[in-house]
Amino acid sequence: MKKIFLILICLLIANPAFAAPLKSPLDKLLKYFKNGEMIKIQSYTAKNFIEIKDGTYKKSPIEIDTFISYPKKGDGPFPVLVFAHASGGPLLFTDEWFKFNRQVAKLLQKKGIAVMFLDNFAPRGTYTTYANQQKVTHWSTYIDAFKALEYLSKQPKVNIKKIGITGWSRGGMISLMVAEKRLRDILVSKDLYFAAAQPRSPDCTTNMFRNPQPIKETKTWMVLGGADDYTLAEDCVEQGERIKANGGDIEITVKKGWGHGFTANYEAEYEGDSMIFHNCPDSLMEDDGTYGTSDPNYKWAKEWWNDPCITRGAHIGGNKGGTFKGPFLKFFKKNLLN
Repeated sequence: MKKIFLILICLLIANPAFAAPLKSPLDKLLKYFKNGEMIKIQSYTAKNFIEIKDGTYKKSPIEIDTFISYPKKGDGPFPVLVFAHASGGPLLFTDEWFKFNRQVAKLLQKKGIAVMFLDNFAPRGTYTTYANQQKVTHWSTYIDAFKALEYLSKQPKVNIKKIGITGWSRGGMISLMVAEKRLRDILVSKDLYFAAAQPRSPDCTTNMFRNPQPIKETKTWMVLGGADDYTLAEDCVEQGERIKANGGDIEITVKKGWGHGFTANYEAEYEGDSMIFHNCPDSLMEDDGTYGTSDPNYKWAKEWWNDPCITRGAHIGGNKGGTFKGPFLKFFKKNLLN
């Protein structure tokens, strides 16, 4: 088990209640981006899509933390690539075992692209959701992404027509859902959109729409691990095909032999505490905002986290960052610079 997971366990013990906002660890990125700055952005918290749809989310305002760094040369306006973190939280952005994001960020910055890192967790009182995936809902993180886009639209140094986003696992879900028109049209101006999105290894069995309504201006490249035993590639291939069928501009790549978190700079290791839902029916959102299921006769346990369909254990890592770096950079150079 890598050091990041040991650190996160200690944080869980030290902060059992997660009642109050925590200091964001994004300021540690100053070590790598000397001209960067911490920015607070107005956002909201929502338990589910219904609260977004009926406007209830507005009763739960929150300021989220972000870190932004502009290219050293030029005055802009600059394209921006936004990085969304996984369940391991914002600490992964500076962890020694997860170098990929900051490495590609520095390379893109040299090409004239500004970078922004989001912290969905610390403002809501936690550094990680490994122990409790519902501590911060996915719908709240989707709001954060669109509110970051809205913030960038008001910055004169930013080319708002050239904003990208990327992330893996939970961050991959965010990077896929930013192309959902239903969310955009409620949360921000209808003329805003992410020009490019690069999700990796998202969970496509929940907290997404069964009948997606894609924003056609968003070019999405979803990369999946064929050997991923945490979030199955086949589920996201199916969701990707639904997006494509409804007019979405999406490309889906399944890399044979790659697993979950394949850009981590260590070989895949078995993590016994991971919650696995492969044997559970999907719970995708229907058009009316209610959760549907691929098995309407299935009855979840009252304490869903103890449901017998849930198993434990998956492999994380893969040390494929070096192989993936080139295609990743090419995708964002093409869609944010050209």
